Amino acid sequence: MGQYGRVGGRRRGSAAWQWITIGFFPGLLCGGIAIFGLALLGPMDSLFTGPTPTAPPPERIVMVVTATPDPDAPTPTAVVVTATPAPEEDMGEAVVVPPSTDEPTPAVIATETETETETETEAPATAVTPQSQSASETESQLAGSQGVLPTVPGAGNADPTPDIPPALRDIASPLVSVPGGTFTMGTTFDEVLTAVEECLTRDGGNCQPSYGEDASPQVQVQLEPYQMEPTEVTFRQYVAFLNYLRSQGSSHLNGCFGLMCIQTLNENPNAVITFDGANYDIPAASANFPVYAVTWYGARAYCEALGRRLPTEAEWERAARGELAARYPWGNEWSANNAKTRVPVDGPQGPVAVGSYPSGRNSYGMLDMAGNVEEWVNDWYDAAYYTTLANEPQPVTDPQGPVAGVQKVLRGGSWNSMPFFSRTMHRRSADPLPADNTADFPRSIGFRCAADAATEIPISPGGVNPGDLGSGLGGTAPAGAAPTLPADPETDSSTEDTNPDTRG
Repeated sequence: MGQYGRVGGRRRGSAAWQWITIGFFPGLLCGGIAIFGLALLGPMDSLFTGPTPTAPPPERIVMVVTATPDPDAPTPTAVVVTATPAPEEDMGEAVVVPPSTDEPTPAVIATETETETETETEAPATAVTPQSQSASETESQLAGSQGVLPTVPGAGNADPTPDIPPALRDIASPLVSVPGGTFTMGTTFDEVLTAVEECLTRDGGNCQPSYGEDASPQVQVQLEPYQMEPTEVTFRQYVAFLNYLRSQGSSHLNGCFGLMCIQTLNENPNAVITFDGANYDIPAASANFPVYAVTWYGARAYCEALGRRLPTEAEWERAARGELAARYPWGNEWSANNAKTRVPVDGPQGPVAVGSYPSGRNSYGMLDMAGNVEEWVNDWYDAAYYTTLANEPQPVTDPQGPVAGVQKVLRGGSWNSMPFFSRTMHRRSADPLPADNTADFPRSIGFRCAADAATEIPISPGGVNPGDLGSGLGGTAPAGAAPTLPADPETDSSTEDTNPDTRG
């Protein structure tokens, strides 16, 4: 009994520790299972990291519209137009055109101020210069389709603000202003009959009414103001041009749009200009005489090298008629003292120095618009062209002539033709080039240049002093100043007045 009591008393003293030991491991196992289960269900994130923060509201999206298109977008948001503008247009700023209303426009979430600011600063950075390559190529193609060749090095363009080489700037003729407006271009049947009668009875020629048919019917023409050289281009000026071409690696044989500019003594014994393979020259006595036997391409290249151009046929007639709109530059009555033609028939044959007939100056300051040398203009020739113009709404604005042709128009008559051919409205034509380099090219053909209107005119109308331009004023060629030329078979009165083919 006593022993049992000692044993039982020993158990009562260690029971708590035993139960704790027995329950610890099962509790630990159960707790681990519970924690593992909670981890699988997700609440453990909040248990250890706290509550999940609330997501902020979406930020406002700002789209900036610029002139640079997104290559992935279906349509650009802005377009920069880079077509070559007209000369009077401002070329200093690019033009930004908004998208068409017919095309979908991306939504823009931005304030008005933000959009305008970005557009103004970004659009100019992506603008293309107006003189783009594609535009230049297009213009050349259009020019070629109209019978006008593209420019070549040494020939230049008729740019309103050209970079003229000093060698050419120093020899350029002054320009006089010709006002714009509407004028009557062409002639009437009655005027042609009167001119034919004068040719037959007064001048001893053999003119026919058919020679004047291509200058009718009359048409109303509207022109903008422009400028023109008061005298014909001289040999001195043209030789300076040829020497400039030579300095650029070209010659008279290929320097005018790849074609012949003029014949020299190397090609034609009747020419005036000499060429030794390095330099062009002329006799001093011929310096102030109008250059002749120049091709149409040679005339155009010279003008464009000076930043000028050949006048249109309408511009030439407007300048020749003057304010009187007369049959001759000075009025309606012929005077042999005002122009060098074949009247009088016993006078010296050949041209005279430019400006040698000051009494023939008209109200615009133009000299030698009748006789001396007939002059190339820009237009192709078409005998029915005036009929075409007459069928258009009147007045016709700035006509440029037919888009293509075989011959080019000549105006003004020459030293080797009757006064009939020197009327301000008379038309002739010729091939723009000789048949070949050595063929005898007419020694009666020259030219003068025109230009668009400018703010400042070098000299005012009528301000030309013929004494500064030539010598031997008074109606005859200066003695010994230039070689006396034989009758030119292309314009001799014995053939020109009887053969309408010679006037084109």
